[in-house]
Amino acid sequence: MAGVLTTSGRRAAGVMLGAFLCAVTVEAVALAQTRDAPGAPRDDGARAARIYRAGVSAAREGRWQEAYTAYIEAWKLKQHFQIAANLARAELKLGKHRDAAEHISFFLREAEGVSELDRARARQMLDEAKASIGTLTLIVSRAQATVLVDGVSVGTSPLGREVYVEPGERRIEARLQGETPAMTSVALAPGASQEIELRFVGRAAAAAAIQPRTPQRRPPTAPDRGAAGPSMALVAAGGAATGLAAGTAVVLRILAHKSARAGGNAAVPGADSCYASGPATPETPDDARCLEVHKRRTEAARLYNVSTGVFAAAGVLGAAIVGYALYGSLRADGGPAVTVVPVALAPGAGVSLSARW
Repeated sequence: MAGVLTTSGRRAAGVMLGAFLCAVTVEAVALAQTRDAPGAPRDDGARAARIYRAGVSAAREGRWQEAYTAYIEAWKLKQHFQIAANLARAELKLGKHRDAAEHISFFLREAEGVSELDRARARQMLDEAKASIGTLTLIVSRAQATVLVDGVSVGTSPLGREVYVEPGERRIEARLQGETPAMTSVALAPGASQEIELRFVGRAAAAAAIQPRTPQRRPPTAPDRGAAGPSMALVAAGGAATGLAAGTAVVLRILAHKSARAGGNAAVPGADSCYASGPATPETPDDARCLEVHKRRTEAARLYNVSTGVFAAAGVLGAAIVGYALYGSLRADGGPAVTVVPVALAPGAGVSLSARW
């Protein structure tokens, strides 16, 4: 982070910040003449100035714990930007980095009539403090909400400033009357900074979230067979395809019979004699006649085989469509879709298969 200083940088910063300490040291009368807070005793400014001056003397001699004690007592009496600057310096010396960041930020916001060099030195102090703590930028969706970090109020939204926290996991919360608190948590490493948005839900949504709901029982309803049943369009298409395949097989079988008859004795006298000693060949006396017979019978056999294959395909497709319809009916009804019962009727016996979809 930009605020982390090297060893040599820290020495130089110490010299500069020491000069800054002297620059913001004022006489007691300067503090005594500042406006007191409403309701405060009239001599608080004078008391703060005396205690503050004692802190400055202790700081010049390096007695930082005494200086801190004096500065913090003066700060309780008079929250003045010059006290804040020197208090922050003592806190940095004592390792109170979060408090130092708060007080030096106060100086940068409230200081009047100080040089730009003093402001630059103050920003350097702030960077040094922020290198050891976490920095939060809190954005709240509603104004006038109380913002808390680990249960301690840090102001009212919109804050308009950074919030400094110790490293580790912190719980962030925003509270507004009539609203459900907006809260979150964040874990920060030393020197880390993060922007957090706290958003309130609407009043109606909050009431609905808090109000307990009584579960209601739905009345039993008849099963909807069409909701999860088989697709009638698919069943119809499959049935049509099955019928078309079966019809094609029938036509092919008829053509096979015609070709077989065209190669038989009824159409070609003596056709069987062409196969008395094997298939007809051009060397036989009746080679042309026998070759024609062979051609007809070969065609008949081919058509027969094709029709058989188409019949088989039609059967498989039909079985698949029936199975799909029965399975879909079973899922839709939640019960058996097929009923099989034995029957004994003259002249024979068998089974009766009934299905519904």
